[in-house]
Amino acid sequence: MTSSNSGLSFKHRLRRAHPRRRALQRTLRALDRADAERIRDFQEQRLRRLVRVAAQRSPFYRSYFRESGVDPASIRTLADLPKLPLISRREVAGHADRFRTVPRRLMWPAMSSGTSGVPIECYRTTTSSVLELTALERQWSWFGVPADSRRVVLRGNGFASGNDGVDLPVRAVPGARQLLVSSFYLTPDRIGAIAEEIRSFAPHAIEGWPSSIALLAALLRDRGEKIPLRAVITSSEMQSPGQQQLMREVFGAPIVDHYGQTERVTMAGSCEAGGYHVFPDYGITELIPVEGSADRFEIVGTALHNTGFPLLRYRTGDEVQAAPDEPCPCGRAFPRLGVIAGRIDDILTAADGRPLPLGSTVLDDLSGLRESQIAQLRPGVFELRVVPGEGFSLEQVSDHIRRNVDSLFGPGQELTVRVLDALPRPAGGKLKTCVVEHGSGDVIPPGGSPISPVQPW
Repeated sequence: MTSSNSGLSFKHRLRRAHPRRRALQRTLRALDRADAERIRDFQEQRLRRLVRVAAQRSPFYRSYFRESGVDPASIRTLADLPKLPLISRREVAGHADRFRTVPRRLMWPAMSSGTSGVPIECYRTTTSSVLELTALERQWSWFGVPADSRRVVLRGNGFASGNDGVDLPVRAVPGARQLLVSSFYLTPDRIGAIAEEIRSFAPHAIEGWPSSIALLAALLRDRGEKIPLRAVITSSEMQSPGQQQLMREVFGAPIVDHYGQTERVTMAGSCEAGGYHVFPDYGITELIPVEGSADRFEIVGTALHNTGFPLLRYRTGDEVQAAPDEPCPCGRAFPRLGVIAGRIDDILTAADGRPLPLGSTVLDDLSGLRESQIAQLRPGVFELRVVPGEGFSLEQVSDHIRRNVDSLFGPGQELTVRVLDALPRPAGGKLKTCVVEHGSGDVIPPGGSPISPVQPW
């Protein structure tokens, strides 16, 4: 087993050794059982500070307050939030510098195509990242997972592409107490060695995409094996009842799910009593009615922790059903959420037959695009569909997607890049960033300009 990923290890060590970590832990522990009034007071205090910083240092908000005539000092309570405009993903995409309040070099970048296919770049301060980890660790503690837990992580991890001499898709992250397992190389011929590495690591929990964890569970089940854990920590995807049952059966542990976004404006997660709660000390969450629906709401978030990149009343584009009326048996005053309509990607298949969970990750760091989508025309044959945005370069995008596919999917895949005026939407209107389309010429929408295929490798 090879140890590397020094950059990831450094970030984990920095977050755990950060001078504000213990203070943030104390704050979140105190709010865990606070009443609604105390939680609201905390949110409003943080909101006033955030608005003050945004009005002084963010070009976007300086311009807004100047042109709207709204006095930043008038934003004092949650009831004052409607004075601020709703911000969409398209307003942020390609315009990160308009929202920054500190230099880029002092923050960590985050990029994603999200569920909308619109690439976005955001930034967060180190303190913001520390608070996020602390909020997650508090949730995990509800299920008996310690703050210094050892976790197996399945989230892509394309280090075992077959091009670097690594045969086993498992890698330790020094100082992070994590064992990375590549989601793209979970195959029957490797599962025995992977299971041995996991057992030797003695993890408290497994964390990652539900599709990847379920695939690992299926491979273990087929061998008649189980690996008992304290928790199965999931995020980023919807999960089926069948996946949930399989994960519980193989790992003998509860599923601990959380919801968030690249923009980090709001966070929510499951509790030990089966409820699903907003984390109100992480951000302010508003639910805006979806037009034409009586029981669906769009999640709008205002992050309370990221003064370096303030996003106030940000429209996530994610929808949620109405929350249950009754209080949660866990006893917390954290607001409840209904079922979230999250990301649902098709599972792609590589040329050698390997499943590729959450294949849309190959799009996450592409730039110069308004929209993007990866489509599988047949196993191992993929088409990148893009709608050009500001700064678009076909050569750069083609080179970048080829590197991503090579790293994450492995050698032997065929890839074509196609430029379109708009990406095709299904009847429901929700764009899937990763689709499987088996067929012939009619799978390609009209109006596109075909580009010479990127050569297979």
